Amino acid sequence: MKFSEKEIRIFRVISLVAGIFTFIIALTMIFSLIQLKTINPLDNPSLQTVKEQFDQDPENATKAEQVRAMDLMARKAYFSSRWQVETGSYLLLAGAILFVLFQRLIAGSEKPARSLLPSKPDIDAERTRNRRYLLISAGAVVLVAVISSFVLRSELPAPGRSGIVAEGTGLQAEAPSVLIEPPGDVNYPFFRGEGSRGIAGGEGYPTEWNGTDGKNIRWKITSPQPGKSSPVIWGDKLFMTGAGNGRLEVYCIDKNNGKLLWTGSGKDFPGSSAEEPESDAEAGMAVPTAAVNEDAVCAIFGNGNLACFDHDGKLKWGKNIGVPVSAYGYSASLVIYDKLLLVQYDSQNNLSLSGYDIKTGDKKWETPRSGRIVNSSPVLATFNGQPQLLINGNPNVSSFDPVTGNELWTLPGVSGDVATSLAVNSKMVFATADYYNLIALKPGKDGSLVWADNTFTPDVSSPVANENFLFVTTGNGDAACYNTETGDTLWSHYFEESFYSSPVICDNKVWMLDRTGTMHTVEAGSTFRIISESPLGEHTDCTPAFSEKKIYLRGRENLYCIAENR
Repeated sequence: MKFSEKEIRIFRVISLVAGIFTFIIALTMIFSLIQLKTINPLDNPSLQTVKEQFDQDPENATKAEQVRAMDLMARKAYFSSRWQVETGSYLLLAGAILFVLFQRLIAGSEKPARSLLPSKPDIDAERTRNRRYLLISAGAVVLVAVISSFVLRSELPAPGRSGIVAEGTGLQAEAPSVLIEPPGDVNYPFFRGEGSRGIAGGEGYPTEWNGTDGKNIRWKITSPQPGKSSPVIWGDKLFMTGAGNGRLEVYCIDKNNGKLLWTGSGKDFPGSSAEEPESDAEAGMAVPTAAVNEDAVCAIFGNGNLACFDHDGKLKWGKNIGVPVSAYGYSASLVIYDKLLLVQYDSQNNLSLSGYDIKTGDKKWETPRSGRIVNSSPVLATFNGQPQLLINGNPNVSSFDPVTGNELWTLPGVSGDVATSLAVNSKMVFATADYYNLIALKPGKDGSLVWADNTFTPDVSSPVANENFLFVTTGNGDAACYNTETGDTLWSHYFEESFYSSPVICDNKVWMLDRTGTMHTVEAGSTFRIISESPLGEHTDCTPAFSEKKIYLRGRENLYCIAENR
């Protein structure tokens, strides 16, 4: 197709603008990617200095406010950079497509120049060569930026965090309501308990102990192998997983005396994988928490090995569901519903949700999921009489029928490094991702955003809610309480040490375990009141389990049973 000279001039202008735009975006993207991959945006000397001054004088309200303000600015700057990287990827593609399209139109319409004086230098040919070299150079820069942005953005690190401080009071304290189905006080079957919702049953749990001097420590055993998975309980048996020295293992322990009853292998069965995929240095292969019911205990490991044992340690079945590829490592914990083991699988090439028959291991259904890799775990809840399996995905919160796997609804959620599981009560679903937002959603096909806040956004620790209050703990050392209906911050407190373990509501208290192993027990109400602070004596990232007035804590080296001295 031939165009007039005027049209060709317009094409040249559009192509030039698109080329310059694309080239600038490409350079900016490359620099941003390098910065996000190599520089921690929160390693600000001024911020660190103020933080150290506050640590020396924690009662200094002025320093507290300075740390809060500076840290909040750093958070927003980091999230803004992440948003620019993601948005820039698509701007690059759009600009590059326009540039190439109009260059193609121009090239197809230009007539070859003919020289009447062959002895003179071919100026047109020289210009063509120069333009070609320029196009090749610009194209290389754009190509590098596009590839880098799409390949690396899912692997961008979450930066280290400094502390922020806030204190406040809100409404008068109210007795927390019961969350959906009241959990029992014996079984604690999944990560974060019944339904994986962070609610435990029973009362009379000890609020003071000391892992070093033995106060209220009923028993303590050394973990056979390291792991970040949390303990689960059925009846008198406690189960947890471990991995190390080439072994993947499931342990059954008598919860009353700490005796190891049996050990099951997570790899010695037909079809298992011996591969150990790359993962975060701190994670390892035993991050997902097992799931247990009256018939079996099921465990999954970082290489996709899935194993199911009866309560006496006999292997019922085992299989490998695919070796996950993830920047941080596979971490989705298991849940069980109506004899089906539900598995949230996240890998670079496959996002899915599957239901396996607990008795046989047969796959009953598999539902593909959209979006990007997350490190959250599924949650069971009931809305309007409909049992639902909920996933905090990226960028959507989605609900599935746990019996059939059919998607029930999906709503816009959070983005970035999504690692926290959802909190729920009987009316709403709460989602968060660090350096993004904490949001409340009205669930359902006609659901909507109720409120959003970005002051306190957990990175690993999952929030927990009852009917009135939403509680969060963060990697900065903050804890905060929100009004579930309005999103108002009722109180917040700075504990200095960061939280990876998820808070649990139990016995009208919120139990918050920081990474040093100190349990901060506070009243589950709208006014901050600390009840006790009890040291374990060793580092921990695992969420506690509660059963019959006993608390079970997994430290880096040991497993503890905490109970009132008899």
